[in-house]
Amino acid sequence: MGLPRSHRLRSARAIRAVLKQGQRVSDNLLTVHARVNGLPQPRLALAVSRKVSPKAVVRNRLKRLIRESFRHGQGGLAGLDVVVVPRPAAVGVDPTQLRNSLESLWPAIRKRCNAPSSP
Repeated sequence: MGLPRSHRLRSARAIRAVLKQGQRVSDNLLTVHARVNGLPQPRLALAVSRKVSPKAVVRNRLKRLIRESFRHGQGGLAGLDVVVVPRPAAVGVDPTQLRNSLESLWPAIRKRCNAPSSP
């Protein structure tokens, strides 16, 4: 079961708006951009370029791990449009380390956007 269509940020225009006008938090593995969307659910977009890894298998693995973390943490991200951009350092790390990174960035971006947290 994938991420429902209503939880995806699909248009290039919406993604650009988040990247230009949204807030940003980052660590050595990932950068997370977010902006309040006024909807009851969060929406996610991923920007994993070939600069991160030239191998599609590696890029797709990163995307799967990020989507999984988003699904588990989306209750706390309600009302945000989120764009996650991995850095090249994310390629060589253990999946647990990547999950821990995301779990620390989700509350940080919510706080930065002043989005109300869900119960």
